[in-house]
Amino acid sequence: MDSQKKSFAENVAEKLIEQLREGTAPWQKPWEPGESGSVLPINPTTGKRYKGINALQLMSEGHSDPRWMTYKQATALDAQVRHGEKGTPIQYWKFTEDQVKTDSTGKPIRDASGDPVKESVPLERPRVFFATVFNAEQIDGLQPIARKEQTWNPVERAEQILKNSGAAVQHGEHDRAFYRQSTDSIHLPDKGQFATAENYYATALHELGHWTGHESRLGRDLAHPFGSEGYAKEELRAEIASMILGDAIGIGHDTRQHAAYVNSWIKVLQNDALEIFRAAADAEKIQDFVLGLEQQLVQDETAQLDQRNAASAMQAATPTGQIAMEVDMGTPGEGENADSVALHAEAWMLARVEQGTLLRALDHATAAQMDKMRSVLHAMSPVNEENSFWQRHVLPADAEAMQERIESASLATDQRLADAPVAAARLDLLTGRAYGRERAGDGDELTRESEDVLGFALPLDWNGRVRVDGFGTETVDGAQVFTTLLPKGVQPDGWGVFGQHVDGGYAMFASLRSEREADELAERLALIDAHSTANEYEKAAKLARIHEERVQRDPNSSDEDIASARELRKNADFVATTKDEDFQRRIEFEERQRSQQAQGTQPASEKVLIDVPYKQKDEAKSLGAKWDRQEQSWFVPPGVDPAPFAKWGHQGTLTAVSAPQPGTMPIGADSDPKLTKGRQYLAVPYSERTQAKAAGAKWDKVAKSWYAGSKADMAKLERWKPENAAAQQDPAMPPREEFAEALRSVGCVVGGAHPIMDGKKHRISVEGEKFSENSGSGFYVGHLDGHPAGYIKNNKTGMELTWKSKGYALDEEQKALLAAEAAAKLQQRDANLSKHQAQAAARVARQCEKLVPVTSPTSYMQAKGIAPQEGALTDKDGKKTYLPAIDAEGKLWSMQYIQEDGTKRFAKDSRKEGCFHAVGGMQQLAKAPALVICEGYATAVELKQTLGYATVSAFDSGNLAIVAQSLHRRFPDKPIVVAGDDDRHLEATQGLNPGRTKAEEAARLVGGKVLLPIFAPGENSYPDGLAPVTPMAYRAHQKAGAVLSEEQQAA
Repeated sequence: MDSQKKSFAENVAEKLIEQLREGTAPWQKPWEPGESGSVLPINPTTGKRYKGINALQLMSEGHSDPRWMTYKQATALDAQVRHGEKGTPIQYWKFTEDQVKTDSTGKPIRDASGDPVKESVPLERPRVFFATVFNAEQIDGLQPIARKEQTWNPVERAEQILKNSGAAVQHGEHDRAFYRQSTDSIHLPDKGQFATAENYYATALHELGHWTGHESRLGRDLAHPFGSEGYAKEELRAEIASMILGDAIGIGHDTRQHAAYVNSWIKVLQNDALEIFRAAADAEKIQDFVLGLEQQLVQDETAQLDQRNAASAMQAATPTGQIAMEVDMGTPGEGENADSVALHAEAWMLARVEQGTLLRALDHATAAQMDKMRSVLHAMSPVNEENSFWQRHVLPADAEAMQERIESASLATDQRLADAPVAAARLDLLTGRAYGRERAGDGDELTRESEDVLGFALPLDWNGRVRVDGFGTETVDGAQVFTTLLPKGVQPDGWGVFGQHVDGGYAMFASLRSEREADELAERLALIDAHSTANEYEKAAKLARIHEERVQRDPNSSDEDIASARELRKNADFVATTKDEDFQRRIEFEERQRSQQAQGTQPASEKVLIDVPYKQKDEAKSLGAKWDRQEQSWFVPPGVDPAPFAKWGHQGTLTAVSAPQPGTMPIGADSDPKLTKGRQYLAVPYSERTQAKAAGAKWDKVAKSWYAGSKADMAKLERWKPENAAAQQDPAMPPREEFAEALRSVGCVVGGAHPIMDGKKHRISVEGEKFSENSGSGFYVGHLDGHPAGYIKNNKTGMELTWKSKGYALDEEQKALLAAEAAAKLQQRDANLSKHQAQAAARVARQCEKLVPVTSPTSYMQAKGIAPQEGALTDKDGKKTYLPAIDAEGKLWSMQYIQEDGTKRFAKDSRKEGCFHAVGGMQQLAKAPALVICEGYATAVELKQTLGYATVSAFDSGNLAIVAQSLHRRFPDKPIVVAGDDDRHLEATQGLNPGRTKAEEAARLVGGKVLLPIFAPGENSYPDGLAPVTPMAYRAHQKAGAVLSEEQQAA
């Protein structure tokens, strides 16, 4: 397969396969215990670590400095990416988008403080971003990396994690370490068999990674025998997670057991490149889960479990499992007894109450587990010496504070137990709907349970979303009217908890006196929604969001707490999506979606359609325009002044009609792209696509939207009609706009007619150089045939990108239209180019009139040791060198200017391609027995002096071929010799020899000969035994020299 057509995951997988064969894949490299955060890649600008597949992609580049950043970020630090350095591509995904809520006229809705009200909108088409980053070793001017002081002992921290996990760990295995799923237990050799404590804990944490896969925790597929593909996949996840954990804790990474899995890993990645994507995502989830057990005890010493309590628990019992995650805490495992289980449960609960982390554990607990929690909490009260519980554990110094914590924990546990039947009833209802098992009386149990527990009946069409708003009254037409849109500074009369129905409307479930009470009820409802979600990954994502909001509300939360919760939520969202089968099938087609601010459509009797180009959609939206999925067009809503939209033209008016009912859809409309006008388009969030598909919705590849299929149940699809959607995503980005975004992502400056999607090569300006519409250091090819695709390279930075359109699949009419537009733009561009080149030629001709032939060597000629030649010019001071550039017909087009220091440039906007300088003049060249063509002027002069007749300078290797071809047409009978530069120094250090390659290509095109330098013995090969001086080796040399003292350097 052509590498330019491979996906990001495929390119990463291929590189990792090669490194696996060589034993150099990131997780195959061992490192000793030491500083945490010294191995995994980080962005020094944001302070965040690169995660998942991006971490593996960057680590596989082999740099020793963990810092990576974009070109712009380096520039912002007053640093500079070295010329010729090649960037490394990464990608990241976005699944939701915050949008400003608008009213019926398109104006933003503001809260009591005057700030725009925002809402989170799930994207129908997950959006992927690409970026190109550079390692700190590729950048000049960066300060040395500042290492943060490690404030913990890695061994103690690893021990604390193991304790907090509650995992059953059994010792005594002979040189074996493994996790047994059937008993949910970890088996390790005795600690004395390990060379160091770090080795022991690195192994233990690796097995803890497998332990997280149990169905009651992260729920991975573990039921595979050793040697199978499934076993290799699980081991791949655990190894990557061990690598990440080892760096986070500073415990090191042991790779001695990898050899048994290498061939299996290679086979897995060869069969499915996306497996590395999924494995890296799962590894991040393992790491988050394991570190989540720690609950930041390292930073907060006062919150650690009392050493005496922990010691007594560990001495008296073998841990059986974490209560919040275990299937059954009441059944002793192998080699255990009921007393040891109970004692461990007490120690576990005491730690959660002391740390204030019980709510997080309750989020994931089953009803049976919460019953056991409640029993332990009951035993903990009262907090005094007479209580047998406190005879087994250390009585806290502040008994009153502990009593308050216990009561608060008991209240929370009782509340979760009471809410559990509500969630179960709703889960049963939603599951029945999803699988078409609706029955008479469905929902009665949910109504009954919610009334008993919450005091109000949950609507059967509640979609799980809740919000809290302050409310009051306002006077309208002399009457008091309820409102949640209060003027700035007005205190609300109360706080309402509102739930959203499937039709997009909100209804108030309950009113409370304080915002705190409303937030608490909203959290209860959000938990009920999470626990009634059938998909475990979506459930985990909802719970992570609840935890994040809880941390944000807590006034005692630090910035680190909030950031940590936010990262956990992002990771959960990511895993929930990447685990979805539909997402796996679409991932290669959805990588570059552009989604902008969306808004709800309002019921209207008439719509004025307008033709808005994609680039101008934000402007139209700001004026009040809205998107009509049914017509696939923007429109001006009723009541909005159409005057500001005049420049987009009115396509006509449209009377709003109700959606077609089952049976009114055209036959075959769900399969024939030409019948889209008869389709009822739908606004289906990505997370709800499964339910929509079950009701008969289908996906339109052209419009990138769901629509009602010919056999759809319109009653079930009613909730997703655009007019019923509170907010929806904008239309997908057209391919040309998408390609323009891709050009900008690698530093190209898009302007003028760019990008030209005609399948041909085009030059484009890049950031950091003067803009020119017709030239530049960037290069691209873009086409619209079949699936629009292209290739981009920034020759200044080395960044390159293979692009595929993820927005539209074009039909023949669209392709023809875009091709015609591209042809017209190219014609205009060529006309502008010819005009600018003609103007530059006239300017150069006038300049030549003021210059004089060189009689005495200029500074450049002196430095090169060459004599003045006919055709070269200079100024009145005789210092600068001017070389007229002509075509094969002798027409002057440009000029090469050479400064005293050897710096070279060409006349602005002039034509260089196919132009050359004839050393000795064009008349002498016509008399020459052969055409000798080389790159630089100095080389051409030396050859003329040696041969005795005129030669040609093509200025650079890239111009050799076209100059040779044009002169061959002008002088078809003359033999041609291409004198190339043999760039062996580049070949030895960078693996490239452009001088030789371009010379051989030019000679082949005209049937000529190649002339290359002859090296003396010992000069024509790299010295044996001397390591290649690669860019990386040279940078290491510079780095070493920077830390040497003056005396050491002098020595």
